[in-house]
Amino acid sequence: MPCHRPPGNETLLTSPASRATGTAFLVLAALLGLPGNGFVVWSLAGWSPPRGRPLAATLALHLALADGAALLLTPVFVAFLAGRAWPLGPVGCKAVYYVCALSMHASVLLTALLSLQRCLAVTRPFLAPALRRPALARRLLLAVWAAALVLAVPAAVYRRLSGGRVCQLCHPSPAQAAAHLGLETLAAFVLPYGLVLGCYGVTLARLRGGRWGSGRTGRLVVAILLAFGLLWAPYHAVNLLQAAAALAPPGGTLARLGGAGQAARPGATALAFFSSSVNPLLYLFAAGHLLPRAGPRFLTRLFDGSGELRGGGSGGRSREGTLELRAHPRFGAAGKPPDKRPGQDWSP
Repeated sequence: MPCHRPPGNETLLTSPASRATGTAFLVLAALLGLPGNGFVVWSLAGWSPPRGRPLAATLALHLALADGAALLLTPVFVAFLAGRAWPLGPVGCKAVYYVCALSMHASVLLTALLSLQRCLAVTRPFLAPALRRPALARRLLLAVWAAALVLAVPAAVYRRLSGGRVCQLCHPSPAQAAAHLGLETLAAFVLPYGLVLGCYGVTLARLRGGRWGSGRTGRLVVAILLAFGLLWAPYHAVNLLQAAAALAPPGGTLARLGGAGQAARPGATALAFFSSSVNPLLYLFAAGHLLPRAGPRFLTRLFDGSGELRGGGSGGRSREGTLELRAHPRFGAAGKPPDKRPGQDWSP
């Protein structure tokens, strides 16, 4: 099958700088991310509190699984970039990139759900018991993984081992190249990330005090989303550049830039891989104060809310309570408004 190619002879192995950058990011991502995500899975997989595991903890567990699955493939990509030849054959070419796309789509969907859960925790704290129901978590996770399995299919369909050495995208026509790359960025970045940012804006405007991101868990969710956006932005910028180049006149400057995007793709992809390793570091940063008391199980304390600081008249004290209820300054651990103190303002 003939493949659409931008003008020039650029491939994934053309740029020495992109190969070197990609290899360095991949090695660093594996060294940091595999132990970190393994620790998250170990901490949260067997945790079953009496009131049910918080939804945020369940989403974080599956986010670690999705990120870990992608990081397990880093030796393949390092061998590809360092040896300048694909090591697993044509079937492995399709299978490896399918797993990577599956991880990407699952990660962005889980990250979006994590942020929406936080929004509900602030704006609808009375929903806390419903958010702990195992049936809800099962339905959400089934929907996430089913959607990711479907959305990842084009990554396998359009991959081909070229010349027995380079596993790269192979689109039969410029229109299919633009459609695939544009829709991937739309589904895996623009729509979910736009939804999340819109949720932030509405919540912050409603609370007016900026308490959506208050407390360690609120700041943790904000940090996860910022890291995801910054680390995935170059990859999707390359997607959009190549999609535009595919539709541009063949002899134009924009079409030639599509070849530059092809050469930059290994570095951008490796940077996106690095996003799979940062979340455990962010958990440690957010919950490091719990280590002396909780030890290796500090993540369970973080997601159960026992290390969360209350806002709104709490005086900065740390009390026991669920994450969902404690996120709102008007509610105590029992989900009821506390007694109003003299001079205390409950206006949002």
